[in-house]
Amino acid sequence: MAKPKLNDFKKHLASLAEDELRAELLKLFGKLPQVQEFYAQDLMSETERKAMLDEYKKKIYKHFWTPGGNPRNNVSNAEIRKLISTFEKVSVFPHELVDLLIYRVEVATHFASKFGGMPDADYNAASNAFDKAVKLMAEHKLQEHFKSRCETLFNSNNIDYWYIEDLMGSYQSKFP
Repeated sequence: MAKPKLNDFKKHLASLAEDELRAELLKLFGKLPQVQEFYAQDLMSETERKAMLDEYKKKIYKHFWTPGGNPRNNVSNAEIRKLISTFEKVSVFPHELVDLLIYRVEVATHFASKFGGMPDADYNAASNAFDKAVKLMAEHKLQEHFKSRCETLFNSNNIDYWYIEDLMGSYQSKFP
């Protein structure tokens, strides 16, 4: 079966009465966990959303550090991407996703700085997350909100120079 196009969906919605639209939303809410999670966050208070974001940050942190504060031998970039993807599906506000993406880069950068580097795959994964964060910042005009955190990343030392140049290049391509 062909995937429906957005225009087709809009036409379908336009053809429904208000009570039918409500029934459609209730059906989606009852059947799809992602819809439940999305509306759960949409209906959360600011404090509850912050707690959820903090929980995702803790999960990312645990991929780099053990509970005792020691570095992990293998960072699972696939698992971190999966965490971020899950958050992205339920996230209502773009600034929260940007916050999580930048946090992921901050933790990786701190990890690399503390131990004199990390494998190229880990640098590349962090750089890709930063690229995504920069694109979202530009799209939603969030540069001023995250500017100081980004600039702090550019001042990191004891890591491979190309990584910092890559982050700076990504940032400067959107915010010259």
